[in-house]
Amino acid sequence: MKTAIIIALVGLAATALFMTSGPSSSVETEFRSFLESHRVGYGTTGEYSYRLGVFADNLNRIEQLNRENPQATFAVNMFADRTTEEMKVMMGFNAPAKSAQPVHTPAKNGESVNWASMWDSVKNQGSCGSCWAFSATAAFEARYQLAHGSKHADLSFAEQELVDCDTQSSGCNGGLMDFAFEYLQNKGFCQESEYPYTARDGTCQDTKCTSGPQDKAFTDIPAGNEDALLAELANGPVSVAVDANTWSFYSGGIMSKCGSDLDHGVTLIAADFDEESVTIRNSWGSGWGESGMIRLAMNKNMCGYANAASVPSF
Repeated sequence: MKTAIIIALVGLAATALFMTSGPSSSVETEFRSFLESHRVGYGTTGEYSYRLGVFADNLNRIEQLNRENPQATFAVNMFADRTTEEMKVMMGFNAPAKSAQPVHTPAKNGESVNWASMWDSVKNQGSCGSCWAFSATAAFEARYQLAHGSKHADLSFAEQELVDCDTQSSGCNGGLMDFAFEYLQNKGFCQESEYPYTARDGTCQDTKCTSGPQDKAFTDIPAGNEDALLAELANGPVSVAVDANTWSFYSGGIMSKCGSDLDHGVTLIAADFDEESVTIRNSWGSGWGESGMIRLAMNKNMCGYANAASVPSF
């Protein structure tokens, strides 16, 4: 009984402290607007108070990111009540052991290219660390179409097949795009309509489709060689890994400050040599960033995007 009373008193004290030193009324007004805009609700007042605190911390982080990236904007979005740890769940690139740090080779001036029109929209991986599967699938979809001389924006292969069936990767706990390409050398890739995405680990059901395309091999771009990477981009989209630790609240513009600890699989789809930027297709839905995409500064190997790049071949 004494223990229960003590716990209750501690809880009341914590609530009182939050009420006196917690976020200001203006922050809470903005928080309520966020809840209404994104139709978010919580089961308890305790959860509400906790998320309000997270939201207040994220507002400070957004301000800092805007100061550090003068060519980009960061703003409140659907992730504004999530902690850094919760966002990391969505960053499932399992970086392999490295023997040496990549040496950066800057890009030479070249022809701008943009493959964004190969898709109708950007997919959403949900709360599953399957970014590697979405990165590999996007590169496979694009390269398969280009190899066959056609463009079908409605062509969509099954990320869930990779999540469930690629035994070298770990499903929602992360994986590698190279492992996905290796799996697809031996198995036909199902259409998404045949093997729908569930955003959770499941039992492999590769028999859901009787036939599907395979890649013949895959090629790794020399690590850190931005020039070689952008030269390969001229042939089609490329699977790349990035440090996405500061991406959560990206809204638009060109990101110019970023880390290089690779944790997220994405797809390089465009390069603009006039504005010196590259465009990355993410897998957090079209409501994030610039219609689901982000631009990074060129010639700086921004976010380490040139350190682990690969493409499938047909």
